[in-house]
Amino acid sequence: MRFFSLFNVVLLMLLCSVVILISPSHLLALVNIPGLVVVLGGTLCAVMLSKSQHKTVQLLKDIPSIVKTEQTLYVHFDFKQLLRFAYLFRAGQIKLLEQELKAAKQPILKKGTQLVMDRYEIEDVQQILNKERAKLISSDVEKAQVLRLMASYAPAFGMLGTLLGMIHMLYGLGDAGLNEIGTTMGFALLTTLYGLLLANVVCKPIAIKLERQVAKYNSHMNTLTEGLIMMREKKHPLVIKDMLEANGLPAESYEPQRKTSNKLFAKLIATSHVD
Repeated sequence: MRFFSLFNVVLLMLLCSVVILISPSHLLALVNIPGLVVVLGGTLCAVMLSKSQHKTVQLLKDIPSIVKTEQTLYVHFDFKQLLRFAYLFRAGQIKLLEQELKAAKQPILKKGTQLVMDRYEIEDVQQILNKERAKLISSDVEKAQVLRLMASYAPAFGMLGTLLGMIHMLYGLGDAGLNEIGTTMGFALLTTLYGLLLANVVCKPIAIKLERQVAKYNSHMNTLTEGLIMMREKKHPLVIKDMLEANGLPAESYEPQRKTSNKLFAKLIATSHVD
């Protein structure tokens, strides 16, 4: 289990403990099924009217995986492949480059290298890769937008449930005693609590996590695009390497740690001094 997942579990247990300590004899009073239906149902209906129903349902299915998993970027591997491709292209070893390109899995790197090999103009390469990048992140961006919408709708439907409860209480005010009025009022206010919890404990944190992942992935692809543009200009691999380091990748990341697995890259650095 990841550290932050463990931290979230411990935090949830602490919050539950605080609730139990505050009102040990009124735990069932915190359960309001009609209010929960109003908040969840109203929020989902509003989102489905605003966005595609299919995408909203797909997001609900994806929420467990978004919460559990963290996006993995193979930054060092992608950058090593970029440098290798730049060296082969600059050296005119196109056949070898085509063979190694088949093993590449990063979509921007693969698409961009193919465009460079096809001798597309620099402006065209940049434009195509920007559109490709937008297409790759569009799904996660839209999911984050849906979650933000849910976070904005949930408190409103929580307040709606509270108002409906208060109206019900006022209609029966003449025949009800103080105990019944207090119970009804507390029952009504729970919908506001549910709306706030859904917005600030569920929707917003997941949306922020998705946005953070999108930002990291977008930054990675932007760096790859810049490297591919330099590759199209036949810049020296060491110049591209300096650009990658300027974008935040430590220089020591490029040092071969194992001779067997990094022999090609060590050869690249050693031979790329020759023009």
